[in-house]
Amino acid sequence: MLLDYFKLLSALSLSLDILERRNFGHARKVAYVAIRLARNLNIKRDEEYKIFYSAFLHDIGKSDVYEDFYSNNTWVHSLRGSDMVKDMPRGHEFSDIIKYHHENWDGSGYFHINGNSIPFEAQIIYLADQFDVKYNTVSITMNEYRTRKHIEKWLNDKSGKSFNPIIVNALKDLMKQEKFWLDYEHYDTFDVLRPYISNETMIVDIDDLSKIARVFSNIIDNKSHFTYKHSKGISEVAYKAALISGYDEMTAKKVKIAGLLHDLGKLAIPNEILDKSDKLTEEEFMIIKSHTYYTKKILMEIGGIDDIAEWAANHHEKLDGSGYPEGLTGEDLDDISRLMAVCDMYQALTEDRPYRAGMSHIEAVNIIYKLVKLNKIDGRSLEIIKEVEL
Repeated sequence: MLLDYFKLLSALSLSLDILERRNFGHARKVAYVAIRLARNLNIKRDEEYKIFYSAFLHDIGKSDVYEDFYSNNTWVHSLRGSDMVKDMPRGHEFSDIIKYHHENWDGSGYFHINGNSIPFEAQIIYLADQFDVKYNTVSITMNEYRTRKHIEKWLNDKSGKSFNPIIVNALKDLMKQEKFWLDYEHYDTFDVLRPYISNETMIVDIDDLSKIARVFSNIIDNKSHFTYKHSKGISEVAYKAALISGYDEMTAKKVKIAGLLHDLGKLAIPNEILDKSDKLTEEEFMIIKSHTYYTKKILMEIGGIDDIAEWAANHHEKLDGSGYPEGLTGEDLDDISRLMAVCDMYQALTEDRPYRAGMSHIEAVNIIYKLVKLNKIDGRSLEIIKEVEL
């Protein structure tokens, strides 16, 4: 299995956008502005991939928008993100770009480095990032003409302070082109980005995808104290269960990845709901149910992993059609989707949650067995889980 790294990161970047709960498509817009700046500044084509990948991953270190995105502690997610990408394919090549992507040109940033001591790619990402944040903030109250004029004044004010004057001038040149604005404001920035991608797009295999999935599972699990290690837990259970079921190693690896990413859509769910100790209201439960929809939407954008996307998204479906998000029935659910549902339920029952302590193995199995008798959960999958050495 071979995947386009650009397309993979572009899709997964949407999960970082929904974590911020605003400015959907932020990473893609930053990538567009950054690559246009790189071309304008005559960056070598074989170095452009660093800017692309850094743009998609620049906010990977965030755990919650209110923690640092709108505070003065932007260095927190920069430093955390820099460490996280080291575990991804070629991540060491753009780790420093992410680390320094909030450094000010005049040296007033957290790391107190200035001018050309800051990696040039990081300077580009910083300006592209702040441009998108400023645009989305100002455009709420201003029309298009006034927004553009306001941004031009803002750039003049920040030039030589926050941003490299050379990069500011390059952006101002781009802003004179109507095409730049129309592409930037386009509803599907991915289509706009595609012509700017190098012909030598990096390809990743199943093991690379596993590394990337582990990084993103950390983001998912760290969002809430009570889901800590949940994704890792279900991935291990599902992997072992797949092997016991007789699937080959490649399929078992795919199942493991589905386990790591099954709750990707939970990044869209507010923590006050995820961490609520009381029973959820109907409205809150409706919001919770949306997470499987977002999981599938994001993973299907990658292309080439439709099976993983289905297995990851179907973990709350029931055999009798009472599950979500699609209300699928037993006829629609393959064996691995059924297995994933049992793995997720078992893992959730045996973990501590805001409203109860984790259950024992026997207690969890007994509860799931009751659902088997009600034709909601697959009995054969439960028998397989009972064989897994936990």
